[in-house]
Amino acid sequence: MLVNITIQTFKSEMELKLSVERWNSVKDEYMPLFKEKGLKRYTCTRIWNKKEKYQLGYIFEYHDEKSMKDCLPIWQKIELKWKEKIENITVGYRGILIDNHDYTKS
Repeated sequence: MLVNITIQTFKSEMELKLSVERWNSVKDEYMPLFKEKGLKRYTCTRIWNKKEKYQLGYIFEYHDEKSMKDCLPIWQKIELKWKEKIENITVGYRGILIDNHDYTKS
């Protein structure tokens, strides 16, 4: 499994909220497409332990590297929907899952 962790840092609370609203307005349309291409799991978190920062953290779990690459055109299509960009700093990290302990599964 390939894991992509992306952190977005916004200039203000308002810009963070606008980003969440934009994603919420299209995600139901696009999530089935991501699933078809190999996205296994998606999580979005509001990072709260960094005072005075407005950050979101995303975790994408793909079947493999090919699946991640197959999803890139979908992300590009979503980006084209919005003429005005929300200024932010985005940093992504990609890695291979080497350990997992899941208490949610019995």
